Amino acid sequence: MATRTVRFILLVLLLGTARYGRAQADRAARVEALLGSMTLEEKVGQMTQLTLQAVSATRGTADTPHTLDMDKLRQALVEYHVGSLLNVYDVSFPLAYWRDLITTIQDVATKETRLGIPVLYGIDAVHGHHYLREGTLFPQNVAMAATWNPDLVRRSNAITAVEVRASGIPWNFSPVFDVGRQPLWSRFFETFGEDPYLVSVMGRASVEGQQAGALGAPDRVAACAKHYVGYSMPLSGKDRSPAWIPERLLREFFLPPFAAAVEAGVASVMVNSGDVNGEPVHASHYLLTEVLRGELGFEGVAVSDWEDIKKLHTVHRVAATEKEAVRMAVLAGVDMSMVPLSLDFHDDLVALVREGAVPEARIDEAVRRILNLKFALGLFEQPYPDPALSAKVGAPEHRAVSLQAAQEAVTLLKNEGGLLPLSKQARVLVTGPGAASLPVLHGAWTYTWQGTDEALYPEDTPTFLEAVQAEVGAAQVTYVPGTRLYDEVDIPAAVAAARQADVALVVAAEKASVEQVGSIEDLRLPAVQTRLVRAVAATGTPVVLVLLENRPRIVREAVAQARAVVLGYEPGMRGGEALADVLFGDVNPSGHLPFTYPRHTGALVHYDHKFAQEQDTTFGWTGYNPQWDFGFGLSYTTFAYGNLTLDKPLMGADDTLAVSVTVTNTGDRAGKEVVQLYVRDLYARIAPRVKRLRGFEKVTLAPGEARTVTFRLDRDDLSYIGLHNRPVLEPGDFEVYVGGLKAGFAVR
Repeated sequence: MATRTVRFILLVLLLGTARYGRAQADRAARVEALLGSMTLEEKVGQMTQLTLQAVSATRGTADTPHTLDMDKLRQALVEYHVGSLLNVYDVSFPLAYWRDLITTIQDVATKETRLGIPVLYGIDAVHGHHYLREGTLFPQNVAMAATWNPDLVRRSNAITAVEVRASGIPWNFSPVFDVGRQPLWSRFFETFGEDPYLVSVMGRASVEGQQAGALGAPDRVAACAKHYVGYSMPLSGKDRSPAWIPERLLREFFLPPFAAAVEAGVASVMVNSGDVNGEPVHASHYLLTEVLRGELGFEGVAVSDWEDIKKLHTVHRVAATEKEAVRMAVLAGVDMSMVPLSLDFHDDLVALVREGAVPEARIDEAVRRILNLKFALGLFEQPYPDPALSAKVGAPEHRAVSLQAAQEAVTLLKNEGGLLPLSKQARVLVTGPGAASLPVLHGAWTYTWQGTDEALYPEDTPTFLEAVQAEVGAAQVTYVPGTRLYDEVDIPAAVAAARQADVALVVAAEKASVEQVGSIEDLRLPAVQTRLVRAVAATGTPVVLVLLENRPRIVREAVAQARAVVLGYEPGMRGGEALADVLFGDVNPSGHLPFTYPRHTGALVHYDHKFAQEQDTTFGWTGYNPQWDFGFGLSYTTFAYGNLTLDKPLMGADDTLAVSVTVTNTGDRAGKEVVQLYVRDLYARIAPRVKRLRGFEKVTLAPGEARTVTFRLDRDDLSYIGLHNRPVLEPGDFEVYVGGLKAGFAVR
């Protein structure tokens, strides 16, 4: 019977593989047939992407609807054969309007053009479909990374895909595969943290959630890995400014997540807006073709970022004219230009082909990829929104996942004397600039680009203050603003209220912002907020410092005054509730830092630093001294680690090493623990790192419950980028670290 079952399964797999192969061949044949019938102008149109603003009559506001300019739309789609549109015009749209908008656009594309090729519409839905008024919003990526729960990331992205596709949009410019190594950078919150392994795991889960291996499914979208490559490490910390990354570090930290994206089958890649080592990535044949295509094996669509081909001329000044910029980018490997406002790209590229400066074979290559994506998404069969998906938008089960994600993200960083969880009978003062603000809970990319227009936020989204009032009763809560983000409101009133309270919740915050708008000169928490914490703490009332921030701000002075510190990141639409749940004990915190939290602005050293970076100025070994280490997070229970075992003391180059550890909940309440495996190479030809994350698993344990967790290491986990910028595994001694335990082994 068992043998028969195995044969049946193998037969099904073989038939499925055969059908998949036939489907691939059929799609390729359809692409080639269509490509062969296209004029040069029609081909170049497919490579052209305009923003919605370029075909609009009026912009939208919170109260005024957006309108299309049908003459501009027809000029773009019919005369210029534009193959892709993107974005909103300033504000998010209701679902009904999205559906009407996409239907109108596809009507023109499929019914009024010679070939009837549907438009590939793209949107930034980076923490849920945030350009949809009714959409479900999740914590920002760095908060999702703090959950250390890839399944939550996968589920949240699957929900995002459903709601994006319900709008009629098949392409999402997400997830970010950049590695957050520069906390000054204004887009730090969009990353999955500072570690390439963590970013790879979470990013891969994002792609799997959105695409699910079935782009043709009506509730899936094409994902986009961005921003390839090195975008997140500008030397100055300013967005879209030069990065200086030696190739060894580029391959050690910044390429591995994109390799993981390609392995996951990501459909598209968006290109880094900046330059790496002096060469704008949009003009780099080495990075876009030799590495991305040749080494990583990427076969999908490479799309530019906003106006970045033109900027090769206007900003980077590597091209003397915009036409030359087009030639450079297309020959480097860019398939689609996010122009996004003019049709100059189309005219310039047609002229370049006519002049022989760009071979038409390169145009065919790009258009083949674009058409293949449109066919894979099923747009030729169904370019319109699927009515069956509308009922799923903002569904209660979607919002429940958002709440769980926010709860698991909240990271307890200090809990002196077991102050938390708080009694629900306590008299509570709530103060600080983040207490009654929705934008600081959500961050940028929320209903608008910067996320600061509160008129667009749903009325049923609670602030932190409202969530605390709902948790313990409004009569027990006193609210005093105390300060704004950067100036004092009434600190004396907050001090007076603190004297009448059992506990003070001081909510420090950072303004919602992104890209150039979010550039800062100083990582320190604004001084007025520190003064508020100091003044309230001086009353003797215990202070709980709640941090709502899109990157780690220097908070050591405020931390010294607080009895407890809770990091909420930017937790999204259910973030206020999640924080209240943790503070008052309904939820046991399980978040762990996905980045090293610095103590000083001049000490931005990562957990995976070199041994030499542990030396202080007296050449001792205390130089690495962050506020909190990568992977740190407290709980209301306690966990003990024991029985760390390796299945062999010696490992061959092609072997797998099993590492097992037993984790026990030694406290009196259930909790979730993130079991983290680190590897140390004791000696290597290139100075080794102190440790590197190589595995993790989040486990839920009842009081007294124990569980054995097993990890498996192979040569990829032990190798490093060697002298010739290629992975190397050297014989030698290694150590593994789990939960404060260590064990050694050797590679021979």
